[in-house]
Amino acid sequence: MNTISTLVRENIQQLSGGRIASVVEIDGEPIRLIASSRRRKTISASVRDGMIQLSVPMNMRDAEIVSSARSLIAKIKARQRRSNRFQSNPELFERAVHLARVWLKAEVRPTSVVWSDRQTTLWGSCTATTGAIRISTMLRGMPQWVIDGVLVHELAHLKYAGHGQEFQDFTRRYPRMAEADAFLDGVAFAQRRGDDTPFPNAYD
Repeated sequence: MNTISTLVRENIQQLSGGRIASVVEIDGEPIRLIASSRRRKTISASVRDGMIQLSVPMNMRDAEIVSSARSLIAKIKARQRRSNRFQSNPELFERAVHLARVWLKAEVRPTSVVWSDRQTTLWGSCTATTGAIRISTMLRGMPQWVIDGVLVHELAHLKYAGHGQEFQDFTRRYPRMAEADAFLDGVAFAQRRGDDTPFPNAYD
């Protein structure tokens, strides 16, 4: 594993208490970095909003951050994988594995797939670092091929972070993906014209 001498900081934000937040990439994974002038030598790691967050001293060199972070990140991911195995919805998980095998050539595999009643603005979301996928309970009762489309979309995020052309080509291996997207667009449009009950209107 190569030593990273310089971290590229993006989405830089000034926080209270003299802290600076940014997003960096360590071993191919996006990490939220919180640098604090109050922190002296220690480095800690946690998970916030599905992303691993590192709290480090303001003057710590990038090479030291990476060296210290790797073991902490590994421990967090191992703990999440153990937790995900117990939390996964068996039927939804098996369906996702089946879709990955049939349409995505088994190039991806989730660690957990669950129904989530907290997914009120997204049809689904994926934490690629842990392999965890969450599907909105708003999808319950919709056609299976529509739910399958959302599952394939989130499975694709295990390989591609963004929604670029490679991601689109990967999801289009599922033959009803365009149809599923159109169905969900129609649901969201009809909901906006109806009552005030919130409905998801996007993917992650």
